[in-house]
Amino acid sequence: MSPSALVRSWPTLAAWGAGLLQLGLGAGAVTKGADVAARGVGVLLVTVGAAALVWGAVALAKGRLVAPRGAMIIGLAGIAATTTVLLVNPVQMSAYPVAVALALSLVVGVTAAVTARRAARPEPSAVRTAARTSVWGLVLGAFLLSGIVTPALAATPVGSDAPGANVNEVFMPGHGGH
Repeated sequence: MSPSALVRSWPTLAAWGAGLLQLGLGAGAVTKGADVAARGVGVLLVTVGAAALVWGAVALAKGRLVAPRGAMIIGLAGIAATTTVLLVNPVQMSAYPVAVALALSLVVGVTAAVTARRAARPEPSAVRTAARTSVWGLVLGAFLLSGIVTPALAATPVGSDAPGANVNEVFMPGHGGH
């Protein structure tokens, strides 16, 4: 298995991670925004986050990066909106989820730009076949991404207000979650 096949699915996973973080940051800006500007940027972040999730799902289902120019727009919009929400509402935003969302959006944007550039080059006479994605690469990428995105989601304004495991009494009411 080539290293290329191992990491081929990682841009789609990065889009999912960025999308989830943008949804969390956007929801925090909408619900805890100090003014109309923060709420407006929050709505933009939620929209960009949803677009990143959809693009990642479609690209993974197709086995290739689809609509690279659209993915570049999603990546750039994610970078701009995430930076703006930090500038507009710095009191409610933590630097960690913002930094992770920016890094993941950058991965999506750069990968899409490289894909678009390769697609613009004239093809050689030989027919190219689509390269396969490694299942092990997908599993490894999901494992690594979950280790980065989960704590970042917990640091978003909405995630920091979520109840912890010690207050969850769904299964054993009256036992303090034990």
